[in-house]
Amino acid sequence: MAAGRRSARNKGPRAVYTEDPFVSAGISDESSSEKPEKPSKKKAKKWEDHGSDEEFVAGPEPDVVDEEEVNEVEEEEEIEEEDDMDGEDDDAMDVDEIASTPKSKRKAPASKLRKQTTTQKAQTTQETLAPSSSSVAEFHHRGILDSRDQVSKFMHYNLTYGSDDRDLGLTIHQRGRWRWGRDSTYPTRISLEQTHGESDSPFGQTLGVAPEDVERERKEGWAWYYDEEIGEKFRKRQRVDKKLKEAEARREYLPQPKEKSHTVLLGPANDQQAFQLGYHEAMNVSQAWEEQQPNSSDQTGTKLHEGWLINIGQKIQCMAWAPNQDDLPQYLAVAAPITEDQMKKYMNPESDPITSFVPSPPYPAALQLWEFMSKKAGTMTNTIDMNVEPHLRLILCTEWGHLRQMAWCPMGRERRGKVDNGLIDVGLLAGVWGDGKVRVLDIKLQKEFKKLQIVRVTSPAFEAITPSTICTTVAWLSPSDIAVGCANGFVALWSILPSSSPDPYLYHPIHTSYVLNIASGYPAYPHLISTISVDGETRMWSIVDPIGENTSTVRVRLSSSQLSYSPVLQSFCSSDENEYGRLMPIRRFFATNASGRLNGTVSALAPCSFWHPSLLFGGTAGEVMGTNPMRRIMYGKEPQWQQMWFIHHWVPGHDANGSGVSRFHEGFRAENPGVVKSGESRPLGLSLTTIHDEGTHVTALGWNPNRLCAGWGSAAVGCGLLRVEDLTV
Repeated sequence: MAAGRRSARNKGPRAVYTEDPFVSAGISDESSSEKPEKPSKKKAKKWEDHGSDEEFVAGPEPDVVDEEEVNEVEEEEEIEEEDDMDGEDDDAMDVDEIASTPKSKRKAPASKLRKQTTTQKAQTTQETLAPSSSSVAEFHHRGILDSRDQVSKFMHYNLTYGSDDRDLGLTIHQRGRWRWGRDSTYPTRISLEQTHGESDSPFGQTLGVAPEDVERERKEGWAWYYDEEIGEKFRKRQRVDKKLKEAEARREYLPQPKEKSHTVLLGPANDQQAFQLGYHEAMNVSQAWEEQQPNSSDQTGTKLHEGWLINIGQKIQCMAWAPNQDDLPQYLAVAAPITEDQMKKYMNPESDPITSFVPSPPYPAALQLWEFMSKKAGTMTNTIDMNVEPHLRLILCTEWGHLRQMAWCPMGRERRGKVDNGLIDVGLLAGVWGDGKVRVLDIKLQKEFKKLQIVRVTSPAFEAITPSTICTTVAWLSPSDIAVGCANGFVALWSILPSSSPDPYLYHPIHTSYVLNIASGYPAYPHLISTISVDGETRMWSIVDPIGENTSTVRVRLSSSQLSYSPVLQSFCSSDENEYGRLMPIRRFFATNASGRLNGTVSALAPCSFWHPSLLFGGTAGEVMGTNPMRRIMYGKEPQWQQMWFIHHWVPGHDANGSGVSRFHEGFRAENPGVVKSGESRPLGLSLTTIHDEGTHVTALGWNPNRLCAGWGSAAVGCGLLRVEDLTV
C-alpha cells in the first residue's frame, strides 16, 4: 500500500499581497517605510469607475502565479525523489481525482509554473532597472539607442560615428573646421586654407585612416602598375589607333546637333542679356554682370559670377573630374551620346526593342576630355583662370555603345617618371558601356599645350562582363579592384590585374533587380559597399560576409539612382522619392537624415568631396543647390541652410528644329527649407508633382576632387550646356 501524500505547505500566517498596480509594474517608493495595505472593495470600485488603467502600466502585465503553489509543487517533487519506495507514481494514483476536477481549478504542471516564475522574475528585474521616465526605453530596434532622444553629445557621437579613436578623431577634427556659420552652404576659402583644426588627431587629415597606411597605399598600392612585368602587360593590353582624322571623329563619334548655336539669357533678373553660344564654344558668365561690382570682402578680387559656360550640343550622360592633378591644368571628362538621327543607321528594324536589361547595338561614342586652367588664389587653393579659355584636349573614340557611367580611380598615387615617356598620366578610368561590359582605360595626354588629341581605342586595358546579364554601374575599391553592379541584382568584384581567368572573385546577389548605383566606403571603410536598386532598396553590406553583414534603410517607392559616400560626414548620401536629399551614417544606416530640399525631383548628386562636407544636388526643375549638413547631424536642433547656385529654364523657342532658349537665374542668399515649398499651399493628404521639359533637367554634377581646386563645381543640363564655376565663398 502506497504511503499517504504529505503536504509541504508552510505552517503559519499567509502572506499578504498588494494589488497596487504601481508595485505590480515594478514602481515603488523606496523612501516610504509604510507597508502597503490591501485596498478595500469600495476603493477598488471607485478606481475602476475612473476608466482604464492602461496608462499606469509600464509594460505587458505577466500572468499572476501563486508562489505558495509553486513552492508546494517543488517541495513535493523533492520529497518524491527522496522516497525509497518502488510503488506506483502518486500522479497516476490520482487520475480519477484529476479527471473529476474541473479544468479551471486544476493546478498547472511544475515545469510550466517554473517557466512562468522565471519569466515573471526576469520581467520584474527589467522593469526595476529601466529608467523611470515617460519615454519607453526598455526596447530598442536594431540593438542600438536612438540618438534623437535627449542624450549627451558624447553619447550622440558614439551612436552616430563610433567610439573608436579614429572615428572620434576625424569627427572632432572636421567639426572644428566646418562648424562656422560661414560654411553653412558652400566651403569658404578660409576653411579650405586651414591645414589643422582644433584637434591635432593624426586621423583628422587622413579621413580616419592611419597616416602610414595612406602613404603605403600611395606607394605600394600602385607597385603593380609600375612593375616591369605586370604593369607592362596591363598597359600593352590597351591598343589605340592614332590615325583617325579629326573630321571623321567629329562626324561619326561626336553628336551632330541640327542647330549649331544655342540662345542663353544671363544677367540680373530685371536686365538679362541674350548671348549666342556656338557648338563647343565657351563663354565667361561674368560678361552679363560687367556693370555689377564684386563684394568688397572678396579676397581674390574676382568678378561677380565668374565661370565658364560651354555648349556640348547634346544631353550630357555623365561627367567626372580627374583626380591626382596637382598642377595648374584640371581635366573634366564628359560623355554625350550621338543624336537619334545618327543612331538610325546602326539599328536593325527587325530586332527586338532596346531596353536597359539587354546589350545595345555598337553605337559609336566619344569621351571628351576638357582642360581648365587654374591660378593661385591662396596658399592651398586655386581658382579658375578666366584669362585662358577651356578647350577640348582629347577625343577618345569607341564603338561599344553609349558610355552610361564612368568613374576615375580616386586613390592617391605617387608619380614615377619611368613610365610617362613624355606623356601626361591623367589616370585610370572605369566605365560601363551600352554593350553591357565594364572596361578600364589608361588615359594619357601629350604635353603639347592646346593640341587636340584624337585616338580610337580598339582594345581596353581591362574588359569583363557577367554571365547572362549586363553590367550597369561601377565603383573603385582599391588601385587594382573594382565593384560592378548588374541588371539581375548581383554585384561582382574584379581585380584588373592581368590574369588568365576573367571571372570575378566575388559574385553575390544583393538585390532582386537592376542595380542603379554603387558606392564604396573608401578610405576608412573600403570593405563596406552600398548599392541602390530599381526595387527601391538601398543596402549596405560587407565584402567579408555579404549575407550576415547586410542592412537596409527606408525603402522608397520611386527608385533613385543617386548614391555617393562622404568620408568627411562618414555617411552615404542619396535622395528620396520626393524632393529631399538624405544622409545615411554608416553606424545608423537604417535611419535617414533629410538634407536639403528642391522644388522638383532630385535628378543629380555630385560625388562627395574628400576635402569639405558640402553636398551638391540638382533637380528636374533646373535647380542646383548646395548645403552643408554637418551641423544638423551633430546637433539635431540646429537649423539647416541651403543656397541655390543657379536655376535653369529651357523652352523650345519659335524654331521647332532649333536647340531652344535657356535662361539662368543666379542664387544669392541662403535659406532655411521648410516643410512646404515656397509659395505653395498644399492641401492635406495631396501630393503634387510637376513635369518639366527634358532640356531643363540637371543631368550631372561634380566636385573637383583635388585639394587645390576642391571648391570647383560643374553642372550639366539636359539641353547640352555645361557650367563650371568656383563656388568657394
